[in-house]
Amino acid sequence: MPFLVHLLASAGLAWSLGSAHLGGGLLAFAALYLLARLLGLAVARLRRYAQSLEHGISFCLWFIAQVFLATYHVATLVLARRVEVEPAVLAYPVTRREVDKVTLLGTLLTLTPGTLALEYDEERGLLYIHALDARRSEDVTHILTELERRLLAWLDAGKREGVSP
Repeated sequence: MPFLVHLLASAGLAWSLGSAHLGGGLLAFAALYLLARLLGLAVARLRRYAQSLEHGISFCLWFIAQVFLATYHVATLVLARRVEVEPAVLAYPVTRREVDKVTLLGTLLTLTPGTLALEYDEERGLLYIHALDARRSEDVTHILTELERRLLAWLDAGKREGVSP
């Protein structure tokens, strides 16, 4: 909800200043973010909102880069003269076992070319993933760990301090 208020206030500010185009809207969004960051020194709720916004933007940019890297990797595999891949199904132990967080993680994995979330074993906390090229399974596991870490950091950024996730 605070993000929607931020977005609408940015659009209203840009429109009232006569710069109701994308650049003006982004400038107004950034100005209101800086205001929230400054006011966040005194108001904890604004500080948590600003931190959540920072983590969200950072995660989205990182994930877009990962999608492009995975697309390039799959394209090089497909266009190679000799296709040398070792597809595998990996069992990945998730950090947090809440079904909504695991579903989001699985969806993001499925959006990444070359990986597909297959099933989640709730009792053992294992997410089964199909990887197109698992010759170096530690690289696949590293990307999964980093994705989960960044996603949880974003989801937990807006929570109150002292409240365990």
